[in-house]
Amino acid sequence: MGSRLSVARPLIEACGDSGRIGNTRVLVMVPSSDGGAACLLPGFPCTPPVGIVAGVPLSMAMVERVIAYYRKLGGRRVPATECLQLISGKGPPQVLRMLAELAPPWADYAIASVYAALMPHARRKRLGIYFTPPHLVDHLLRRMRMFGLNPTEQRLRDPSAGGAAFLVPLAREMASSWLSEGVLPDEIIIRLRARLHGREIDSGLASVANALLCRMLVSELGISPGIVSDLSVVKVGDSLRVGEPDDSDHELSNPPYLRLDAKEQRRWKERFVDIAGGRLNLYAMFVRRALDQVPPNGLIGHVLPASFLGGPEFSAFRRCIMQLAEILVLDVVEKRRGVFLDAIQDACFVVLRRRPEPSNDMHPGTASSGVLSHFGEFFLSGHAKLPADGSPWSLPGKDPADMVAKLADYGYRGTVGYLVANRQAHLLHRRSARSRLPLVWAKCITNDGLFDFDRGRNAEKAGGHGFVAVPKDAAYVHRVPCVVVQRTSASSQARRLTAAAVPEDFLRRYGGFVGENHVIILVPTRADAVAPEQLADVLNGQQANAMLSRICGSASISVRVLENLPLPRP
Repeated sequence: MGSRLSVARPLIEACGDSGRIGNTRVLVMVPSSDGGAACLLPGFPCTPPVGIVAGVPLSMAMVERVIAYYRKLGGRRVPATECLQLISGKGPPQVLRMLAELAPPWADYAIASVYAALMPHARRKRLGIYFTPPHLVDHLLRRMRMFGLNPTEQRLRDPSAGGAAFLVPLAREMASSWLSEGVLPDEIIIRLRARLHGREIDSGLASVANALLCRMLVSELGISPGIVSDLSVVKVGDSLRVGEPDDSDHELSNPPYLRLDAKEQRRWKERFVDIAGGRLNLYAMFVRRALDQVPPNGLIGHVLPASFLGGPEFSAFRRCIMQLAEILVLDVVEKRRGVFLDAIQDACFVVLRRRPEPSNDMHPGTASSGVLSHFGEFFLSGHAKLPADGSPWSLPGKDPADMVAKLADYGYRGTVGYLVANRQAHLLHRRSARSRLPLVWAKCITNDGLFDFDRGRNAEKAGGHGFVAVPKDAAYVHRVPCVVVQRTSASSQARRLTAAAVPEDFLRRYGGFVGENHVIILVPTRADAVAPEQLADVLNGQQANAMLSRICGSASISVRVLENLPLPRP
């Protein structure tokens, strides 16, 4: 791979940051050394090339190859031991060669990702650990600088430091600036201890984070190993439980993403009662904690799941943020696949400035908003609209004059499919019989907006189970013409909303159906309701999908969001 990249490097450098030669955008295809699929290297890196590899997709592909190597090894390995070896320049030669191909921030990300990959799956899920790729870090830092972030002059913290994705680049900028001013290395270490703070709940990961930071100071800036040997910026602890916060001016973080179970919900609800509109999520709790702990006018920059933008369970959270902070930035990531290792996640960037005093007279606001592309380019879109009452925050876009109707104006209400297949498998059957009705799976709704019962029941998840045993008078059986909507959109789908009318002949043949839990059923509420086929066409249309993308940052669509989605007049 190295020789192939070296040949391509002159073209990469000719493209520079613009990704263009003249008016032509350049893409460089670099075949992998194992004869597999070619890797895509864009000619427009999000930062100037460092080392050989500059493109985000190719760098991510190399990281995935590093992870694949360790997964193939099998066996039980201690994550911290393996990662500390790599940091010290030891380990499998094949992995060391791949790490050498990567720019330093991407090599650090690869090592942190090795740690995550080697963690027991249950522990990683419980901690909600998904590390931040360098291009996301770069973007958040750039956006925060626009509003006053100055690492060389301020005190900064990361309450969920992980693999030091934010702390290492901050330390690099701080130490580089101080070295250029003639500050001695001993004094630089003293300043880093005073101005840079991290906390990590996993002790092994904290040791890896500190080792990555020390390696950067030694290998990139030439500071003596003896001077940095006892530098420990990342402390072990749970930031949600620590009494006294680190003394900092601003906070940057990618907090853990995890919806609390019922037991944890009871434990934390009293403390976070002002954001507990639904099931609490760790990331919302971290944002709320930050709004108490940064000083007035302090900045909070977080990488978050976009689900809070429109999810009804986050209404109190949105309202609380508006009361306590000015929302400065609301950017989204273009794609949700390939953003975080082993996860499909809609992500966004939020930059807040804490108000000196909570606002008791809130008014609708706006926030600068744009899109970070899969290749690291940023496109400013305009201003997001932020209602003050907890309603969904709306990303920039046109507001068509005729988008004033709601689902109720079409004569419909929504309900989620009753049957949860993995919990009620004993009710599932492959064949029709007395006391059984068809089970409508999400796959019954085609990408073209058609209803295909056989496609749904023969899909891999359904496994041929197309019928469900039901009591004769079950209230969750649907017997009238209606519309079914996929509750969760796949990353490969061209649009977020996919709906289909359930044919009348299907209902006549079987007498009704039951919806699976990943299906929303839109049921008519009055005799003069719009025909199901017409409603399905509206939901599959460009206007409805564009509006949903602006107010719903989650791959999952809630009934409440759908019922309140602005639609064209019937």
